[in-house]
Amino acid sequence: MAIQARSPHFETITSITTISYGILQIYIWTGDENTVPSSPEYTLRKSVVTTSGLSTIIFETAELIRDYLNVTFNGDYSGQGVWVKHTLTIYDSSDSVITTRNTTNIAFDGYNYFEESSASSPLMITNKKLFVLEDNAFRIPIYTESNPTVTFLKDNEIVSTQTFTSSSQSSEQIKYVSIYGNSTNWDSFKERVLESGGTSFEPNKCLEAYFNEYSIGAVDKIVISDSSGIETINVEILEECKYEPKKVTFVNKFGALQDMYFFKKSVERMNVSKESYKSNILTTISGVTGYSVDNHVYRDFNVMGKESVTLSSGFLSEDYNEVFKQMMLSEKVWVTNITDKGEQVLPINVKTSDITYKTSLNDKLVDYTFDFDKSFDTINNIR
Repeated sequence: MAIQARSPHFETITSITTISYGILQIYIWTGDENTVPSSPEYTLRKSVVTTSGLSTIIFETAELIRDYLNVTFNGDYSGQGVWVKHTLTIYDSSDSVITTRNTTNIAFDGYNYFEESSASSPLMITNKKLFVLEDNAFRIPIYTESNPTVTFLKDNEIVSTQTFTSSSQSSEQIKYVSIYGNSTNWDSFKERVLESGGTSFEPNKCLEAYFNEYSIGAVDKIVISDSSGIETINVEILEECKYEPKKVTFVNKFGALQDMYFFKKSVERMNVSKESYKSNILTTISGVTGYSVDNHVYRDFNVMGKESVTLSSGFLSEDYNEVFKQMMLSEKVWVTNITDKGEQVLPINVKTSDITYKTSLNDKLVDYTFDFDKSFDTINNIR
């Protein structure tokens, strides 16, 4: 089972025998599971605690593991986990080895909720309904450990079926599956043209008519199955003609990248901060003292701009309450723009800090508006 490193992970041993202390070695690496580093990243020592005749040693290692997890996103979808091997050696008071235990797991930058128990599922999103943009290659993250099969359907007819096998490579533990497979990184037909070497994209009525009739990637159901059972995701494809939808990508509770679209109005704004001082503009030329009226008396310096954007989701289902919850709890969020030169991914931070969950019973229609700060200054000041 995977380690979710934003929640605690304990390495524990309990014995009725006389034990004195334990030494835990933590090995962390990427690549092949079987290529364990020769030396550990951390070595910890802890003395025994005895309660009701039981001797117990507990190590908490999640914070140490997180030092080696840094999820990035530049438009390419790839699994970003690390292998973690815990070697726990128990000693008696004479420094003799009593026992040694080795465990190896994949670790992701995810978390568990306080009230939930651990669950094993190949599906690495929680919502069972997806709202996706027409003619866009949407993806779902899949954990491949249990050899799952992903089937895309349209009107109960199979459009595509993909089966994944477990791998010893850390980058293969999560697969981002679309109807086109798991290796494509373009989102739209326009981006596919540009990524394939095209220098420009000119829309025309014939293309629009064609894609309206034969929409790329049109499915209405996704079935994910493995030995533990079957899960179904319903897909609703939306067309937005008035506004330019924005794709927001974030690291969800499973440590996987998850996409969602804000379909409606977006508003951009900029806040400027600066300092100022009063300047002496007097000059003396040929014995005559004066000043020029085009000189600044009050001068600005350290002028910096910070941009933000407000995005509206449009009407969605109650399933997206959980999606928005995880987006607000995420430490890494990005927005994707499609420009004339291709895809541009920019980091953003969720500025909205509170949410009131909406339901169809209480609110009839479920929609949300969120404020985001762009995660950089307007003027490039990276030195």
